[in-house]
Amino acid sequence: MAKPHLLVKIAFIVLAFVLLAIPSPVLADVAPPANPPGSNLQPDSETTQVRMVAETVQIDVKATDNLGSARVTADFSMRNLGEASESMAVRFPISAEDGFGNYPEITDLAIKVDGKPVSFQRVKYPDTRYQSTDVPWAEFSVTFPTGQDVPIQVAYNLKGSGYMPFTAFYYILETGAGWKDTIGSADIILRLPYPASQQNVITNLQIGWAETTPGGVIQGNEVRWHFDNFEPGPYGPVQNMEFALVAPEIWQNVLKARAAAEKNPADSEAWGQLAKSYKGIFLMSKSYRTDPGGEEIYALSVAAYEKCLALNPKDAQWHAGFADLLANRAYWDSWFRDPSADAYRALAEIQTALQLAPNDAKVLEIADVIHGTFPDGMTKTEMGYDFPWLTATPTRIPPTPTIVPVLDPAQVSGTYQSETLLLADNKKARLSLTLGLDHSAKLETIYEGEAAAATGLWTDNGDGTLSIEVTDGNQKKTQIKFVFKTDLLQGNEYPSYYGDAGIYLQRLVSAMPVPATETGVAEAATPVPAQPATPTIPASKSSLPICGSAALPLIGVLWLTRKRR
Repeated sequence: MAKPHLLVKIAFIVLAFVLLAIPSPVLADVAPPANPPGSNLQPDSETTQVRMVAETVQIDVKATDNLGSARVTADFSMRNLGEASESMAVRFPISAEDGFGNYPEITDLAIKVDGKPVSFQRVKYPDTRYQSTDVPWAEFSVTFPTGQDVPIQVAYNLKGSGYMPFTAFYYILETGAGWKDTIGSADIILRLPYPASQQNVITNLQIGWAETTPGGVIQGNEVRWHFDNFEPGPYGPVQNMEFALVAPEIWQNVLKARAAAEKNPADSEAWGQLAKSYKGIFLMSKSYRTDPGGEEIYALSVAAYEKCLALNPKDAQWHAGFADLLANRAYWDSWFRDPSADAYRALAEIQTALQLAPNDAKVLEIADVIHGTFPDGMTKTEMGYDFPWLTATPTRIPPTPTIVPVLDPAQVSGTYQSETLLLADNKKARLSLTLGLDHSAKLETIYEGEAAAATGLWTDNGDGTLSIEVTDGNQKKTQIKFVFKTDLLQGNEYPSYYGDAGIYLQRLVSAMPVPATETGVAEAATPVPAQPATPTIPASKSSLPICGSAALPLIGVLWLTRKRR
């Protein structure tokens, strides 16, 4: 079972991320009028016969100051599938509520129909997100002859949103759902003013106000998405487009620092500045980047600090800066596990910095923060600081006891399968787990008719239980602890989304002992179907027993007792 203080930490983190989720301004597809000519809101009534057969949306990010901006160009190919020509006032949203009661507008709007500029008028329609508020839309007249393609282009400037050093851009697709049938195809192109990578395009991670839409293919300066025959919306395969980025100004500073270090490889200051620039786009206000690009950035920052200090080992401030990076990551990791190697290394680096420059203001500032972060590992005295975790004193954290394996991999290995599970979201799934002799693990999940696989390792816990840690293609980790009972794996600790019914995996083929012959040579036994085992140990799962307003006082106490930077 998860420790109570660990559950409180998890509850606090969940609450922190909820508080960070701030609505942002959005722009969208062209949409038909609320009531196209000849239609009304009655069921089975006539609707527009014009279909959006294709669209291409290009977001050209500009390296302007602060959060950056983008020139958005959206090209639509519209086709009237009906038997009569249609003329209507097509509209396009030019403003949206930003979550703070403000209504920023796009600028430099230009509209073309059949390649020719057309004028538009400002009208009021409900906000695309907050329907209770009317906001400005651009409205322009278009005639759609039957059986013909009519190209429409809308271009405008859009400012980035969020908080430095990250920015976000949005494009709403679901306003295009009002046209006939599905959207035939969509190509979404994000173009940066420098090579795109998972280091500057943040994937598999919500940065507080945006999460990049999955499925983009990075090539050169671009990230591309392609969709066919889809109906955008909250229940469709595609909803809206989000792009979470390192702010262009910040990334250009990283590129400059990288170029300076490459040009002057013997300059410790250049390597220190590069390490600092990497650190600036790795750490977040409440945690750090856990996406694949974030892990790359962290490794690059560590390597740059190491290069800097190898060239100038007596630079106290760079030792302190390195300690700051290590301690920040180790602090957030400590919410889920015992202090990591980064925590000990951070203490060693700040100890070195204090020895080199005991009165340096910057060094003392960082030392005070690390002391507040790990008060048991770095204690304050009248003479300065002691480092119990770095010395053989009684206050040092005892080493983790060595685990003695008790499970025979030959008996454990095999494939186990569950019955249909009812998940916490009331959807159904089946699990298949394959454990290998080499301690490999593969967890396959059939969820709502779709299969997904995650691979990793299984570990003998030394007490008759085993744990698996597997990672899927989106870098999402799953950890489950099982009680091993010959042909049954019984879930003992597992993520809360698996529901309350428990996890029981039955071996597909029974593990029979291999009998020895009179000559001492073992003969292969005929596989025997496994017999269901009767569960005797109550299943439990890692979940949050603290919810709603009842969690807030305890979280507040926890926050006040843990000082952090």
